[in-house]
Amino acid sequence: MGGRGSKKSTTTALNLIVRMMQYPLANVLCIRQIERDLQQSCYAQLIWAIKRLGVESQWKCTVSPLRLEYIPTGQKILFRGLDKWSSVTSMTVDTGFLCWCWVEEAYEVDKISFQSLDESIRGIMPEGYFTQITLTFNPWDASCWIKSTFFDVPREDTLAMVTTYRCNEWLSDVDREKYESLKFTDPDRYKVVALGEWGLPQGQFFSQWRDGIHVIDPFDIPDRWLKFRSMDWGCAKPFSCHWYAVDYDNNLYMWRELYGWSGAPNEGTGETARQVADRLVQVESKAENISYGVLDSACWANTGVTGPTIAEEINDVLYQHNLVTFGKCSKGRIEAANAIKERLVGNKQEDGTYRPALFVFRNCIHAIRTIPMLGHDKRKPETYDTDGEDHAADDLGYACLSRPWTPSRPRKARPVDAWEEKQSRSAWTY
Repeated sequence: MGGRGSKKSTTTALNLIVRMMQYPLANVLCIRQIERDLQQSCYAQLIWAIKRLGVESQWKCTVSPLRLEYIPTGQKILFRGLDKWSSVTSMTVDTGFLCWCWVEEAYEVDKISFQSLDESIRGIMPEGYFTQITLTFNPWDASCWIKSTFFDVPREDTLAMVTTYRCNEWLSDVDREKYESLKFTDPDRYKVVALGEWGLPQGQFFSQWRDGIHVIDPFDIPDRWLKFRSMDWGCAKPFSCHWYAVDYDNNLYMWRELYGWSGAPNEGTGETARQVADRLVQVESKAENISYGVLDSACWANTGVTGPTIAEEINDVLYQHNLVTFGKCSKGRIEAANAIKERLVGNKQEDGTYRPALFVFRNCIHAIRTIPMLGHDKRKPETYDTDGEDHAADDLGYACLSRPWTPSRPRKARPVDAWEEKQSRSAWTY
């Protein structure tokens, strides 16, 4: 992925043309969501690459059908749109193997379509050959499935790269100046368009979040600090439970995470309440002295079905293992959002600066992944997007609204001078 003018597509086109001429049995499939967009994108880029490499005489280029053929071997580069899915599933090559696939503007493609496409680029390859799918796109939307699938969690089978205009030697000084000027005229757009950072269509809700400030390395929580847990329930959607600590200055630390997701964005594990409770028991110890827990108040809802509620199921398991049970969280999504922002900003210091009152341990990867990426809700812009992956933010909101108390700072022993010691002894002997 990358910003505009970061030569994602030109590099991919050059790479594919060179590979085709090196591997005489390899064929390529180029994909876009809409088939009619291929001619002005992938097709045009590949013809540019052929000319750039000076091998025009070795390639046959046709528009109807849209196709590139390497004349010496008969290898082909084929073009298909996902809007005509039958043409993708029925596609075959008459020479060699379909080895490589290029998905241009991949953010337009939904996850189900990509999975079906991925299943099509399969099969046993001859020795020295391999299958590979290349996705190129601008990171316009941080809620895109590509982010959580390929960029958030490292994968052994994936090379995830970010490119910027700075690595494009074919840009003119005028082009570079246009990108540089955005740094001052529109900093948020500069991050996405120029630096290739993930964007948010509705704007970042928790704009106060700074990885270098709020995200910290883990440390051992002192025994005398207040410790509690907060949880947002989910089954089809992820559940989110975090453990929190409060220091002597009322700073809040998120220090442990249990996040129930399937590995796909905003998809839960489908576990029952008792299964989730068993997972809580596995990571929490009685010796940690957790003072209390707050849970999504909807878990106490009785929908008319006989039997225990979700909260009762979870609390029953916790009670059996001598762990503190959950109470209901305070209601108020807008109030919770504001409470999180207040802690992100923190307290004003004597020099006029602000010191944050919320810190997140680096091992809480899903909180770090999802909270900064939440945009404004389309219907209620004063709170964060309810359609986004908001579960870690929800349990953080419950934690902030639970009114955690500030533990008392240990009193230092006052030094006793010689006179006091003498008087004490005299009183004792008397």
